[in-house]
Amino acid sequence: MADLGSLLFQRAGRIAAALWPTPLCPPLRAAQAELCRSLQLAFRLASAQRRAIVLEPTRPAGDGVLAVKLPEGVCWGRPAAVPLPPSLADSGWRGGRPRPITVMPQRRASANVWFLHHGQEALCLQLGLRGSIEVLRYRPRLRAWVNC
Repeated sequence: MADLGSLLFQRAGRIAAALWPTPLCPPLRAAQAELCRSLQLAFRLASAQRRAIVLEPTRPAGDGVLAVKLPEGVCWGRPAAVPLPPSLADSGWRGGRPRPITVMPQRRASANVWFLHHGQEALCLQLGLRGSIEVLRYRPRLRAWVNC
């Protein structure tokens, strides 16, 4: 029953977020752009070089490895006060550290989830096995995850 109440609260939060838009803070906006650019570059390189490219958040760039640089003040992980998005609630995902993403030709990738935060605001990047990218934003005032 508690799960049903949480689900209804999330839905109400998403509706309120759509009606009450607020801009994403500049550091998280820059981090989101950097992540999306890095993923697109990794897909292009994998296709052009016909080999796997690894997108690594904590290692320096090298042969077949792209590094992701975050703006100052933006941290990897999900703060304890921020709940998991509803789509991840039953997934068993608990880690806060980002894992490398391997991008292969034909726009395929190893699925992964990355969380970023800056203060109370958080982003969740979900990469599907077919290379689809979904970015969610946590709205602390509404206590809900919304599409970014």
